[in-house]
Amino acid sequence: MRAKLFRFLGGALASTLGTGFFPWGPGTVGSIIAAVVFFYSPVNPFVVLPFILLLGWIGCEAGRKLWGEDPSIVTIDEVAGTWIACLAAPQAWGAWGILAALVLFRIFDIAKPWPVNKLDEMKNGIGILLDDVAAGLMAAGVLYTAYLIDFFNVL
Repeated sequence: MRAKLFRFLGGALASTLGTGFFPWGPGTVGSIIAAVVFFYSPVNPFVVLPFILLLGWIGCEAGRKLWGEDPSIVTIDEVAGTWIACLAAPQAWGAWGILAALVLFRIFDIAKPWPVNKLDEMKNGIGILLDDVAAGLMAAGVLYTAYLIDFFNVL
């Protein structure tokens, strides 16, 4: 009974409460959920980040044990990557900034440029998580650069 409960909880966490079972684009669905939660969260998103990373690692390990190496069912890693990208969205851009973060993250996550592709080769829970963290950081970098260009054009 206890093992079944842990398996259920691990699967629920890994699949971001079932978004990983969506038949088309489960990673995108998980990312959309993360972006919506980020946008409406009453809590400082920087405070939430360590918990998302910890839960992401635990969920990726659980998903790997339940469904094999980096299965598409595991979407908690997309949640972490999207959250990181959203952190760089300028508040002045509102929902458009969050949408830009989401789109940029998905582009980097799907295209897997270096170093995302190298981290994707790691065959453990942390590797499953880190490639999405890297894609999120790349998206954040693009957003921050766009913000700086916009800021200096205003001056």
